[in-house]
Amino acid sequence: MYSKTQSASLEGIDARIIEIEVESGGGMPSFNIVGLVGKSISESKDRVNTALISTGFPPEAGKILVNLMPAHLRKEGSHFDLGIAAALMVNCGYIDAAPQLLESFAFFGELSLNGKVKEVIGLLPLALEAQQQRIRYIVVPQANYKEASLINLASQFNAEVYAVRDLFELRALLEAISAGKESEQYRVKVLSKIESKAQGNKDLSDVIGQEHAKRGLEIAAAGRHHLLMIGPPGCGKSMLASRFINLLPELSFDEALELTKIYSITGLSDGELMLEPPLRMPHHSASNAALVGGGSRIKPGEASLAHHGVLFLDELTEFNRHSIEQFRQILEDKNININRIRQTVNFPADFILIAACNPCPCGYLGDKLKACSCAPQQIARYLGKLSGPLLDRIDMHIELSRLSYEEIQLLNRAKVAEPITEAIRSKVVEARSFAKEINQAIKLNEEELKFMDNAVMKLELSARSHQKILRLARTIANLDYSEQVKVEHLAEALSFRAVDWEVYAK
Repeated sequence: MYSKTQSASLEGIDARIIEIEVESGGGMPSFNIVGLVGKSISESKDRVNTALISTGFPPEAGKILVNLMPAHLRKEGSHFDLGIAAALMVNCGYIDAAPQLLESFAFFGELSLNGKVKEVIGLLPLALEAQQQRIRYIVVPQANYKEASLINLASQFNAEVYAVRDLFELRALLEAISAGKESEQYRVKVLSKIESKAQGNKDLSDVIGQEHAKRGLEIAAAGRHHLLMIGPPGCGKSMLASRFINLLPELSFDEALELTKIYSITGLSDGELMLEPPLRMPHHSASNAALVGGGSRIKPGEASLAHHGVLFLDELTEFNRHSIEQFRQILEDKNININRIRQTVNFPADFILIAACNPCPCGYLGDKLKACSCAPQQIARYLGKLSGPLLDRIDMHIELSRLSYEEIQLLNRAKVAEPITEAIRSKVVEARSFAKEINQAIKLNEEELKFMDNAVMKLELSARSHQKILRLARTIANLDYSEQVKVEHLAEALSFRAVDWEVYAK
């Protein structure tokens, strides 16, 4: 007997509908799955067969052939189990429904050997593709209930989404739909309200002093500029970076949906829409695949997990040079292409890079409180890990210094108790809105042109540095709600120009 239903296969953070054809009948007993399948799908025949037998729905003795189409597309994942089992149950008469009914379904679920339907990774993009292809019924595991509830928020076409826990519930659901008695018991409810999650109570006011760096974070957040902090241990680099995420505005729905899809395919989703920008802080020992993506089964790396958020690379000079050099292209393209012989996968990676490093191996070069113990050759070798092209793509460079005990005590006495992060975040939101309302083309008046000409000659700025300063000045002007870039905006932008690394190396 022949039946056909549907599932989907992941392609990056998106998916593609896969048709499941199942033919069962006479002939020598066999169970084969064809259609350029990966190992997890090849093993599906044993999971499905055992699950059907253990729940009292044994397949009829004979030949069973499962064909996954299109045949040229490589397919991975255990989520095809449920669709294959449903088709076999209909073919064998265990479900009182016409085989044609299955053609209006998409199934996603892995089967355990006792017939339970297990949670699958990547449910959101899989189910979204089924909905976008206007498949009427979508069946998912009960454990993916929350994630499945998101899909009808993204389209005007509302698919009927159902969640089941085992093959018995699957049979009951299909028979109810076949009889026109769709059961509310298995229907996934669409979330009526989605609330953002707080990013914690870390506030910039926790950092003593470092006002120039705080202002730099505000500008970086308003204009989505990449930023590098360089300074000795204990000057506050990590504290500043960990609080930067709270300056960013909430994501739009489309941004949140795209980000949630990334976390879904990595198994990190909690089933809820991610409305707040993410903060990723990989350790410097992270592998190349962990940072940019890859692996035997291609998955996104930290760069994609930071999409629409912040990637903080602390101790930048300690990272593998080959890995961080890849960020030269990522910062330009805002996406990552991973190529394999049979597969090319694209992952989005549009994030703000916040990096931090020490000025030398011991960390105290130029420190006013402790002398540096490094030889010039050590310093040159240490800083040589960061290439000029990479540093050139980081818009803002901030040098920090440690505060003496007396300075800390003085600032503590003068410290304002009120939090400042929320006020800065409001300014960032307003500056971004202002930027959308005005022409962002930078046209300098005579006074500003003369100022920049002098700056270019005295500081020997390259063409790229010149453009970088103009972009920073435009962001600073937006924070002042000024359509015109003025001299004071240019002067402040110049204060964040690239560090002279040759001075450190001498």
